[in-house]
Parts: sequence; structure tokens; C-alpha cells
Amino acid sequence: MGTGEPHERFDRTEFRDSGGAFAYRVGQDGGHYFFDFQQQGTSQPIEGRRQLEYFVGSGAAARSYLLSYEGFLYEAPVAYYSASASWKSAPGYAPLDYPYLTRPILPGCLECHASGIQRIPGTQNAYASPPFREGGVSCERCHGAGSDHIAAGKPMLNPAKLAAAERDSICEQCHLSGEIRVAKSGKDDLAFRPGDRLADDLTVFVRSGSPSPMKVTSHAEDLAQSACKRASGGKLWCGTCHDPHSVPAADGKAAYFRGKCLSCHQTSDCRAPQSTRLANDDSCVTCHMPRNPASDIEHVVFTDHAIRRRARPAGASLPSDADLVPFGGGAASIRDLGLAYAMVGLREQSPTYIERAFHLLQETVASGRSDAPTLAYLAEFYRDRKDDAHALPLYEKAWEMDPTQSAVAAALGAYQMQRGNVEQVIRFWNQALAINPALVLVRTNLATALLRTGQAEQARATLRQALEFQPSSQEARDLLSRITK
Repeated sequence: MGTGEPHERFDRTEFRDSGGAFAYRVGQDGGHYFFDFQQQGTSQPIEGRRQLEYFVGSGAAARSYLLSYEGFLYEAPVAYYSASASWKSAPGYAPLDYPYLTRPILPGCLECHASGIQRIPGTQNAYASPPFREGGVSCERCHGAGSDHIAAGKPMLNPAKLAAAERDSICEQCHLSGEIRVAKSGKDDLAFRPGDRLADDLTVFVRSGSPSPMKVTSHAEDLAQSACKRASGGKLWCGTCHDPHSVPAADGKAAYFRGKCLSCHQTSDCRAPQSTRLANDDSCVTCHMPRNPASDIEHVVFTDHAIRRRARPAGASLPSDADLVPFGGGAASIRDLGLAYAMVGLREQSPTYIERAFHLLQETVASGRSDAPTLAYLAEFYRDRKDDAHALPLYEKAWEMDPTQSAVAAALGAYQMQRGNVEQVIRFWNQALAINPALVLVRTNLATALLRTGQAEQARATLRQALEFQPSSQEARDLLSRITK
């Protein structure tokens, strides 16, 4: 990750979303990258330009880009795909019929692409300048804090010498996403330190069943499915085949990884015809770890680390209502499981998962072991059920426990609006925007509250900011037009 000039090509820079609602074009200007967007099929199109402040990724497969708004970072809707040397919609953005500029970059995401994250406390996605002290993954990510070594002569940690769970956790901190990761109560995205067990800081949930679809960061999950890993008694790990400090040359990869396979297997174990082996450069990986499309990102392929005897079935998937279970087995707390179902249920709009979450979170609160995230999600579910008598006290308690949740501040502002307490409305909604300024609906509603108190100029400024974040917001556009006349 960084700001230096990457090596993208700019001869295929124009594309549209899948419905053709907006056209996009990426370009360079004075050493900086930018993208333009323009609405299609109208005489007065919505259009604009945004600068791409940072790139994310090596570019071996693709690169994503970040937008910055007064230190708050958001994912750009454009990405570069190396195989086709072209610019297209970022993963998950193509179906959207508007420029989506408000997906926050959370510290847990940034942590796997840069080092020395300089998060600003009390915000969701604001960072100091620069937002990281070092682009890319530093030595300390795997070997522990250098300050301990300097101050006390403590040896730097060697992952290969750790017990299997602690060793694997170092890789899994970034290469195991599962369906959802739930931080333990009192922990956050940045809690893990080399030498910890990842499961002590967070629970990674996966859908039960097999085979699971391949994802961009499912390397550890895939490897755990392999007969090689299961039969090794914990000896096989990422470092068995990968040297994190170097990458074999392209013309030597087949021989390099074949050598890794032959450290356990025999050449005679291969039953493939000699002609097939020669055609594949005698590469074990070509047959048993093929490069396949990932289920969660378009336009790229990744190596299948399940090491299958036969190829993964095309289009493999699990039922959308499959149980969520902790990766690696074991039991999850009711609190963690409830939050997992809540997060995935809301992300996928799954009534089944949301119902499971509702009952698990009720049980958690009833047991007296609730925390702010538990209360906030349960309050949201009560509110969706029109049960404000239960929702409001939960929101209030969640805010008292942790006043850094923008969704809670937004909800409390809405309740104050229902009561006609406009000054309290403005206070809560300004607090929500201080945590994440890209809450467009909150901004639009705040403008209405400001108008009620005679603050017309502040209302106009708030709406202009809303349109910076979501240029296609018709509600903000109409209100701004009415109060500007």
C-alpha cells in the first residue's frame, strides 16, 4: 500500500456499471491518479471527479484505491485488474447504479496492507497524516515489536518455532477472513500481536459444510480442508512452502514448489500420464492447486490451497442459511455467535440469520454479559420490529458504554426528532458525523433539523457535503434546491 506511482496502464480506462447508469474514466494529472464519473441517458447528468489518494495491493492480480476526506478513508469504486490490464468496477460495485463513495476503510482492513496504522481514536475510519508509518507489511507483523528487542534485548519472535496454533495465527491474522470475524468483548481489530492465538482476540466464523467456495483471503480455510494438512499433525503450515522474504522467479516456480511437494511425497505417487506431466512442466500445483476464480471478487484468479486430488467442483457453494461455526472447531460464546449472525444477516439481508441473531442477542443481554456491540445490534432488531419501548433503552445504554458508534448516535438522534427535541437531534447527529462524516441520510436529516432552528446557511453547507459523498442523492439535491431559491 502506498502513494508512489504504480505501474498501471492507461489505454483501457473507461467502463460503465453493469446497468449502464454511470460511465467511469480513470486518468492521470500532475502525477496523481483520478477518476471521473458521469450519469448516462440524461440531458443534465450528475458528474464529478475524485482523486485516488492511495493504492492497495501489489498489482500481481489487482489494485484497489482509497479516497480521502479530511483524513477519513473510503474505498474508491474503481480498480485495476492486471490480467486484462484494464480498469473496471471495484469488487462488488458493478451492480450499483450510482457512484458509491462511502465504504469506510476500517483499521482491520488497513492493518493487512500497511504498517504502523495511525488511527484517530473515537472515529470509525479517520487517520493521522500519513495514515500509516510504512507501506506494506513490516517485519513486526510476524516477528513482534522491535521496541522490545531494543529496550530489553528480548529475542525477535521466530514464527517457525512457535506452537502450531500461535504459528498459524500469524498468517491467519490476514489470510483467514471466513464469513465474518467477531472481535472478543473488549478487543478490537488491532488487538492481535505475534505470539498470540488469534482465537483469543477474535472468532472467525465459517459456514458449515463442504466444499466451501474459494475466496480471496481464504488461504488458511482452504488449507485446513486439505488431506496434506490434516495428515501432517500440525506440521504443515504456510511457511512449509512459502518463504515470506522472497518469491521464486517465474521460470523457476514449478520446480520450486514441486520440490516442496516432494519433501513429503514421492514422484511415483503421481498417476498422471507422462505426457500430461510434461505438458504442465511437471508441476504438481497445476493439477492439485489450480488457479480458479474467487467467489468474492471478479476478474481475477487465485491459487486453490485446498490441495485437492481432483479439482474443486465448478461453482461450489454452501446453502445461504448454513450454520455459522467457528473456524477450526470448538465452541463459540452466545455473544460472538449472535453478533456473527447479526453482521452476516444484515449484510446479506437474510431473515433466517437475523432471526437467529435476535434470539441469541436476547439471551446474551438476559445473561448480563452484554457489551456495546451486543446492545446496539439488538436495539436495531427491536427498532426494525417497531418495538421502540425495548429499542430506545438499549441504544441509550450502548451509547453510555461506547460513544463511538455512529449508528447508535444516528438512532438516538432520530428518537429525539420524534420527541421534537431539535437541539438534542443536532447534537447526536453531529456526533455521528464526527465518527463517520459520510452518513448521507444523517446529513440530509441534519439539514432539516438545522432549518427548524433557523440555521439555513449551515443546512446548505451540510447538504453540499452530503452531495460530495453521494452525488446521486435526490433527496439531498431536492432539499438543497428548495432552500437555495
